[in-house]
Amino acid sequence: MTKLHQRVQLSAEWISAYAKSIGAPMQTLNGVLIAPATMPVIFWKGFDIPWLHMNKPLIHGSQRFSYEAPITADMTLDCELSLTKIEKKAGKQGELTFYTHSLVCKCEGEHIVTAETVLIAVGGGI
Repeated sequence: MTKLHQRVQLSAEWISAYAKSIGAPMQTLNGVLIAPATMPVIFWKGFDIPWLHMNKPLIHGSQRFSYEAPITADMTLDCELSLTKIEKKAGKQGELTFYTHSLVCKCEGEHIVTAETVLIAVGGGI
């Protein structure tokens, strides 16, 4: 399985706590709290990601966000996490395996954000 689904409900308290944890300013749009742009990285906590179950450390390679609309308090997001590419490369410490992921979040069918994340396993992977 290379696709997982999850529903995420955002409260003003959750957005506020995340913003404070990263030192981001609180922002509002029409009186509604807006989530910091990097907040989708913590949506991963709700997924059980079977292709990343390995006895090797993972290194964060890169992350990119593409927004169509802001994430705001009281939004319910339908999120799909996909493994889009696995690539092996030679590194100084041995084989490296690059796992490229796409997290797509929609609200009421409207695209809100796509977050692309690359994680790297040292010594190979699946």
